[in-house]
Amino acid sequence: MFFALIYFIAHLIAWGYAAQKLFATHPQWIRLGAGGVLGATALMWAPVPFAFFVQFSPLSHGLGLVLSCTLAGTIYAKARPLAASPINYGAMPKTLLWLGLPIFAVMAYLLHTHLILPTANGYDVGQSTFGDLQMHMGMVTSLARQQIFPPEYSILPGQRLSYPFLVNLVSSSLYQLGFSLRWALLLPSLLMCAMIVFSFILLAFEVSKDKRATQIATLLFFFNGGLGFIYFFGWHEYTFAQILTEFYKTPTNYNEMNIRWSNVIADMIIPQRTTMAGWSVALFALWALLRFTRTTVREEKRAWGMLAGVLVGLLPMIHTHSFMAIGLISLGWLGVDLVLRRKAIVQVIIDWCWYGLPAIGLGIGQLLFWTFQQATAGEGFVHFHLNWVNKLEIDPYFWFYLKNMGVVYVGWLIGLAVLARSAWRDKLAVAADGGEGSLLDKHLALLQLGPLVIYIVAELIIFQPNLYDNNKLFYIWYVFAAITAACVIITAFRYWLARGRYMLAANLVVFSIAIGCISGILTLAREWVSSYTAYNPAHVAAAQFIDQNTPTDAMFVTADNHNNTVAALTGRNIVVGTDTYLFFHGLDTKQRHDDVRKIYESPAERAALIAKYKVDYIFISDFERSSYPAFASLFGLYPVIFDNGQVQVLAVSQRAQNYQR
Repeated sequence: MFFALIYFIAHLIAWGYAAQKLFATHPQWIRLGAGGVLGATALMWAPVPFAFFVQFSPLSHGLGLVLSCTLAGTIYAKARPLAASPINYGAMPKTLLWLGLPIFAVMAYLLHTHLILPTANGYDVGQSTFGDLQMHMGMVTSLARQQIFPPEYSILPGQRLSYPFLVNLVSSSLYQLGFSLRWALLLPSLLMCAMIVFSFILLAFEVSKDKRATQIATLLFFFNGGLGFIYFFGWHEYTFAQILTEFYKTPTNYNEMNIRWSNVIADMIIPQRTTMAGWSVALFALWALLRFTRTTVREEKRAWGMLAGVLVGLLPMIHTHSFMAIGLISLGWLGVDLVLRRKAIVQVIIDWCWYGLPAIGLGIGQLLFWTFQQATAGEGFVHFHLNWVNKLEIDPYFWFYLKNMGVVYVGWLIGLAVLARSAWRDKLAVAADGGEGSLLDKHLALLQLGPLVIYIVAELIIFQPNLYDNNKLFYIWYVFAAITAACVIITAFRYWLARGRYMLAANLVVFSIAIGCISGILTLAREWVSSYTAYNPAHVAAAQFIDQNTPTDAMFVTADNHNNTVAALTGRNIVVGTDTYLFFHGLDTKQRHDDVRKIYESPAERAALIAKYKVDYIFISDFERSSYPAFASLFGLYPVIFDNGQVQVLAVSQRAQNYQR
């Protein structure tokens, strides 16, 4: 554990020093946050170049740490500080304390209760982590134990892991260097959640230039929800009391009523680790990209462009959807720049090369080596589709988005309407300014084209087998939609305030926050009290035995339950895992599933299939007994090397029977 902690802290200290120099003209809170983002990125990437040559070993970590510290030291010694924006960043530290810190505390508590919390029941998780977490744990444990790089699916051995795995690589590093599995998951998650909160507040303030708009945008984004709460007043199937007890019946996740816009904390950040890691980098990269587009000093534009380009270029294997979303935003903002500076198009292209070349140069290798191989297999992932998960069949177009996104969607549409007409912007600015500056200005109007490109593309094209996953594109659009809606709310507040309509102004803000956040808060309340046992004590004991008494590259035959003890807790290979994961990664597993059934239930075909898959062990638990009831013929054929009454492990191969650690 000591070496793991040193490794983790060393990256953060190194890049914390680099950030002190790189952002020397910025307030200390930005320097500290930037150091955290850069350190988290280094933790994900540092061992990778060396792991190709020496596998994912302690040596690759040592070399990666040297590389990370060398790069950070070079920046500290040689880099020129980036110029700060003229906006008053000093207005935000209090917001970070009284708003950002409580939001982070909610995330931290949910991480504590949702990441295999040891209890008398075994390992407990929450509602949102009962599913995807098990897949991520399998990636963490298999990479740490087997050390194969590039990694393969432990639930489909032989298939290269093309899913963005770098967030799990950090946990694998800490697990391999001595942390428990729980802390290997928890510590990087805490860091990344803190960086998401910091980066969102920084980006929102850069866009809005207003403290109150930033605060409202932060509330609307992190406690997001639409009008789903209206279905719980008792006139429908569920009541408010049942929100806290039913499985996935919340005001932001109620499929029967077409409520599909999940809360970002409960259903995106906490359970979806790639999204968590992606946003921890992407939101900061968007801030750097925005600074690049707005600065007019050529040297500064180059520096901001290179910073944004490097961060974006490192995103594909952290979170491919964030990379894609920022790419779409970049196209929109490039188009705006080409129009505004049409008399200097060559210079525009040169300027954007400082951003685009690092982004494309770093990203293309990842896409070719990992992403495109799997995305283009078979019929491919990409296809045309209209209106996301609504399909224009359940709800009218605008009602679907209104009831799912509520206040933010209305505010965004109003913002687009006002921002599209310069006369309206100017008239409203004069009426609502109050000496504080207009929020709905030309800068906000020009910014809209980038996120709008995401919205249009995500509405028309599906990029993966699960069409719901386009929400990972929509959420980057939603970042700017929430900020725009907040600017509209504060502008309206100032407008009525300037006319002495104090109650109307106050009620507008209170109503907007209440309606915009109530569904999200109720969803978070459900997560707060949720608890499910993912692995009972018998399975935990079996996992500990397997981890200590079998080869790290052993092949197991198991059932295909998603909470697979062998795959998730030990990092060993299984012949095939659940299609809940594999199908949505575009992988065909039917033959393997058929073969596993024959191994358990067909003595005549068993030996040939065991040889085909080089099976070392057969795992028998309650899942296997229910899935393959005719398994009894296995006993007597192979020695039982572990039996605690609920779980048995049979040694099949000669090396398994002879293995001694």
